[in-house]
Amino acid sequence: MAATTAAGALFASLTLTAGPAFAETGAPGIDPADPDTTAPQGVDLGDAESTYDLLEDLEQPDPDSSEAQNDFYEPPEPLPDGEPGDVIRAEPYEPKTDPLGVGTFPADAWRVMYLSTDAMGDPMAVTGTVMVPTDPWEGEGERPLVSYAIGTHGLGSHCAPSVGLEQGLDYEAAMMKGVVDSGKALVVTDYEGLGTPDDHTYMVGHSQGAAVLDALRAATRLEGADLGTGSPMGVTGFSQGGGAAVWAGQMQPEYAPDLTLEGVAAGGVPADLTRVAENIDGSLYFTFLAFAAYGYDAAYPELELEEHLTYRGQWMFDKASEGCMIDTLPLGIGKSMDDVVDTDLIATPEWQARLEENKPGETPPEAPLYLFHSTGDDVIPFDQAEELSEDYCEAGATVEWVETSSGPHMLSFFADTAGAQDWLGERLAGEPAESTC
Repeated sequence: MAATTAAGALFASLTLTAGPAFAETGAPGIDPADPDTTAPQGVDLGDAESTYDLLEDLEQPDPDSSEAQNDFYEPPEPLPDGEPGDVIRAEPYEPKTDPLGVGTFPADAWRVMYLSTDAMGDPMAVTGTVMVPTDPWEGEGERPLVSYAIGTHGLGSHCAPSVGLEQGLDYEAAMMKGVVDSGKALVVTDYEGLGTPDDHTYMVGHSQGAAVLDALRAATRLEGADLGTGSPMGVTGFSQGGGAAVWAGQMQPEYAPDLTLEGVAAGGVPADLTRVAENIDGSLYFTFLAFAAYGYDAAYPELELEEHLTYRGQWMFDKASEGCMIDTLPLGIGKSMDDVVDTDLIATPEWQARLEENKPGETPPEAPLYLFHSTGDDVIPFDQAEELSEDYCEAGATVEWVETSSGPHMLSFFADTAGAQDWLGERLAGEPAESTC
């Protein structure tokens, strides 16, 4: 699908007045009467009836661009010895919020490559972005540091947020800029296989959670960033990023006890992937299910997806593995797993074991959680997110569960993220969290 507008600025957030869709949401953190409410540029939220309506005109990074072809992204072979979070290399660069560079980040910024741990427990190289505001921190204590976990970008290496930010084409740039504008330092991981030429382990919690946590470590170890290990730290994300965020929170006590994690804010979380698969199989959003199948196969060698692909499935997975979200979303419209594989793959013991292993909720994070989800979410079912909050409560976590009426999945992202970031800001300022458990 050809992009017809300068839609990389779609989510770049020049400040505009929110349209009627916000006025009807009742979502926390949004004041529909406030003329400074940030709405996506170039999108009439009032006309959007589905998530697809909000995605179809978005531009994507060019795989042949100089930014995507930067040798920086090629990991050294073998990987250097070191600990998770150690910086392999770094270089300054200029992230932008739109293709014309009208919106910039008031921060010093670096592209980084750092060590992390994959789903099998082996070392891996991951890239990302570190931003430190240029203005001095005026709050108490050390400058807070937020690890922003991105939502779905695609499977192609060039879909990495560090590539999209350099071109002004990352659709989450507005939310990232909000963190920087508040004076907090920001780190954005590219996850495993985005940026670097490896396969992207999409929706594999153990890989994504480690990448998010090790990004915090890398930011504190980056020469020139001047971030202390005692900085109050937070994690936030939506959709794929929401899944990565809760896994970071759940893994932190054992995997990264050195990090001073004060809170995790996550929305639109795809916690039960079997339930999510049931919801989007045969829908507008089947490509997301294909992404997840690809990601799990990339993480776990025993799953052997390739052996079960039909001719149509092989074609689709070849295309999907090379593209970004918007380029590949139309490939899956109306398709189902029956079209692309020759067996009920997800129901096999091997797949169920790995899905269960990456289902969050059993182990409580030590940091408090803020979980939000729209009852009208058209991609990620509301009921499985509500179940996640209940599971964490039963496990003993401190959870603030927020049910919103923001409409489809991406409208929830626009309407509800402000409330999540406000909550996280309070935790980073040392205010105690309340629980709805």
